[in-house]
Amino acid sequence: MDEGRPFRVRSWYGLPAEIGVGRVWHWVKAGPVPLPHPGLVDLHLRQGLPRRERERLTYWHEMGHLETLPLALLHGLALWSVGRRRRGAPWWARLLVGLLAWLAGWELFAEFYTIARTGPKYARLYRKARTPMPTALFFWVGMWLLAVGGSMWVWGGYRRDTEDAEIS
Repeated sequence: MDEGRPFRVRSWYGLPAEIGVGRVWHWVKAGPVPLPHPGLVDLHLRQGLPRRERERLTYWHEMGHLETLPLALLHGLALWSVGRRRRGAPWWARLLVGLLAWLAGWELFAEFYTIARTGPKYARLYRKARTPMPTALFFWVGMWLLAVGGSMWVWGGYRRDTEDAEIS
């Protein structure tokens, strides 16, 4: 894996893409859409890993975003369809919490894909490298709280008309 050299890939559903992994910035071009972004997962989760292994896991994580895009879109659709009807919260709060929940969920989907692709080697790498516990804890707990907590907040606020649901 050569830093800065993009890899051409194709998702299971046929979307062509290029993935480039740098030390700080990553670049994914899905179809005609370029998506440069900072490597936030690397910042928190991959500290202490050897460079080559960190880059390999990061490549799988970026590929995971591409492969789990349909799942992320379904999650986003569910958040939007229920969140737009949520009562008791301003529109900007629903939008912000829904967006954070969606992004955190997609990060988790991509990291679960990484774990599935690397198998038992994933856990062995982290045990061997003895990565700082607070950074891994920050990622897993933070993403879980944002994804699940945010989704539940958006979905939990939906209430049907009580007049229609009342039994006479």
